Amino acid sequence: MKDSTGCIGVLIGGSAESEGRLKLPEEGFLAALAQRAKELQLPLYAFGPEDFNPSSGILTGYVRHGCGWRKQPVPLPSVVYDRCGPQLGEAGRRSRSELLHRLRTLQSHVLLNGWMPGKTAQFKALRRSCLAQLVPPTLQLRGPDTVKEAAGRWGAVFLKPDSGMKGCGVIAAAPDNGGWIVRGRDRNGRMLGSVLPDLDSAAEQIVKLVGGSRYIVQPQLPLSDRHGRPFDIRALVQKDARGRWRLTGTAMRRGKPGGIASNLYGGGEALPARDGLELLLGRDAAVRCADEIDRLAVLAADAAEGSFGRLAELGLDFGVAPDGRLWLLEMNSRPGRESFAAFPGDIARTAVERPLLYARLLSQRLTEAIRS
Repeated sequence: MKDSTGCIGVLIGGSAESEGRLKLPEEGFLAALAQRAKELQLPLYAFGPEDFNPSSGILTGYVRHGCGWRKQPVPLPSVVYDRCGPQLGEAGRRSRSELLHRLRTLQSHVLLNGWMPGKTAQFKALRRSCLAQLVPPTLQLRGPDTVKEAAGRWGAVFLKPDSGMKGCGVIAAAPDNGGWIVRGRDRNGRMLGSVLPDLDSAAEQIVKLVGGSRYIVQPQLPLSDRHGRPFDIRALVQKDARGRWRLTGTAMRRGKPGGIASNLYGGGEALPARDGLELLLGRDAAVRCADEIDRLAVLAADAAEGSFGRLAELGLDFGVAPDGRLWLLEMNSRPGRESFAAFPGDIARTAVERPLLYARLLSQRLTEAIRS
């Protein structure tokens, strides 16, 4: 890897050693990415914010060898595929920005995918687009009074971290026999729940659970199937080898009966979206709903890119009400592939391949710009 032309550096949150071998975040995805890059003859490695030595200008990365990773000096990247998620926090984001700035002073590179802001900014952007009708009513949590205002408008309410992921930190509150039930998951994914005597107590309990984190409040939408399993539709859209948005696949993510979130991280399951929708809506309505999700997913990707700059891929989570009404619940610029891993066909392979093909296109454009 002496020649840096076309090198793809996958920026990760860090590494760990377990039983004498290196362990990287998103291990399965990174391994598949490295294997497909090798088949496409694209040099690829992973690196973290701590792997650059500003004194020497040497970058150390993780290169796939056999069934493991080897840490070694690597060329500076032409394309950076940023897989660091919102869990980095402010300090982590600053470290990431400083690292990318230092690398750019030594060699030009291009970012494959930019950052998506939190849900509040996402919804504001969508409300300015042709997709405004897909945005659920939303309030920004500012204290117990927000919870009480939302409950007065909508009855049962649902709260999410503004920049959360994997269903962690979600809270649902609903009236029950004169009191209120508050349940959800903490930031580590552990289940929580309590019964409060009144709305005032429930609002205080929710604010205590949230702490100082930024949260949004929405109505508790009817997004469960007939067996009480919460579900959503994850649509993965990605840029192809020509830089055009393409739908890669859709999956229904279904949680446990009585749960409040559909994420696989919390023990849910995935099935092809059209199969799941047929069980919910019947065949003809399912086909119409699935086609509409496919269409809206690409439109949403265009809208997001128009507001937040270049993106390479998006995971879009759609809610489907019993009458077929669609809601766009969230957009994620660092989507996982777990929902599609066991599906038949080439969806899983395409989901890995498309970022590489788009990275190759961006690298070629960068080379041409430098030469001209």
